Amino acid sequence: MSFSEWKEVTLAEISKGGKGNYGIAASAVEYSKDLLTYLRITDISDDGTLNKEGLKSVDDENAEKYLLKPNDIVFARTGNSTGRSYFYDGSEGELVFAGFLIKFSLDQEKVNPKFMRYYTLSSDYRNWISSFSTGSTRKNINAKTYAGMTINLPPRKQQDYLVNILSTLDEKIEINNQINKNLEEMAQSIFKHWFVDFEFPNEEGKPYKSSGGEMVDSEIGMIPKGWEVKAIEETLDFVIGGDWGKEKQNDDFSQKTYCIRGADFPDLQNGNKADIPIRYVKENSFKKRNLIDGDIILEISGGTKGRPTGRTIYIHKGMTNDYDNVLSFSNFCRVMRTNSVLDSKILYLHLQFLYDSGVMETHQVQSTGISNFQFKSFIASEQVVIPDKGIQDKFSGIIEKLYQKRNTYESHRLSLTRDTLLPKLMSGEIRVPLESESDAS
Repeated sequence: MSFSEWKEVTLAEISKGGKGNYGIAASAVEYSKDLLTYLRITDISDDGTLNKEGLKSVDDENAEKYLLKPNDIVFARTGNSTGRSYFYDGSEGELVFAGFLIKFSLDQEKVNPKFMRYYTLSSDYRNWISSFSTGSTRKNINAKTYAGMTINLPPRKQQDYLVNILSTLDEKIEINNQINKNLEEMAQSIFKHWFVDFEFPNEEGKPYKSSGGEMVDSEIGMIPKGWEVKAIEETLDFVIGGDWGKEKQNDDFSQKTYCIRGADFPDLQNGNKADIPIRYVKENSFKKRNLIDGDIILEISGGTKGRPTGRTIYIHKGMTNDYDNVLSFSNFCRVMRTNSVLDSKILYLHLQFLYDSGVMETHQVQSTGISNFQFKSFIASEQVVIPDKGIQDKFSGIIEKLYQKRNTYESHRLSLTRDTLLPKLMSGEIRVPLESESDAS
């Protein structure tokens, strides 16, 4: 197949109706299962995936008229997010698209719809969007301009080949993400079973409490005999706030570091390598804040309604290795290191349990539109049960094996492979013959 067999088309030519449609101009309301989900620019990530954290609903009698249908693609038309795109295949449930988005319904007779999903990740598309930039801002792009966007379209067989390769990689990454999520949920379930329900295995391997294990009264209620209750601060050996540093290196801010923000927590939680920004800090600051295995990061600022502050992430060796052992954290976070009183995995899962139970939100205060976490009062007032050392060691070993099963490295390698292949496939550098050798002979 020669490159000449590719043809230049406009987005309008491969879309039903030949034009784009603007979304509904309605206010978002708090998410409700009884209402339709509202897709806004902020819900679309730079890589074209749906950011499920902080989704809102729309309560409008006309909302159903703006429901996306499979093979629709939407584009952000304004602000610094201009050009973000989201391809809808129907797998995320019903979505109503907002007014700052423009929808095109792709004609699958004229194009493999998923080809456009990958085209919007290509350098050709990014360069086209950049042409609308003015300084650090972007102009609005209206529906007519999007409709006239030109696309270098390969023959259908090449489109299908490209989509198959990239979709297979994406699907494997998604499977890994689901596995990682299941492992995290399993760790939470075991934690609750052992340290909330007190059904850890006794010496005979039977559930302690329901098998008649002796319970004694404490400040937080009945706990197993021989266990203690302490304030969280009594289990900590080291606490420090983060350092955002500088964007560019200079003589004072010379130490390069990958600086974790709360926004990076979801990817890290899934076992993926997040796009953690590179910053530069003073060497002494880095030595104090260089993250190590067993550290717990707690987000103390920036929460929103429905997603309060107090989220946590557990740091392990695989994670620090991913970032060349120069991993630190931003000033919107605090890091905690436990002492010999309590295993760090138990404290981390305890904090996760408190967050999921809504306890963390009670320690949040609103200040000038930003939610802040009252860290000092939290660690002083909130108590945690301290199991005996043997139980802690047994539990830690089980959780460590679960975390070792995370597909951290494989997902990262697959992402790198996809990102390497994408420009070569989109440019035609990697192609498939239109005819098999047997047909050509």
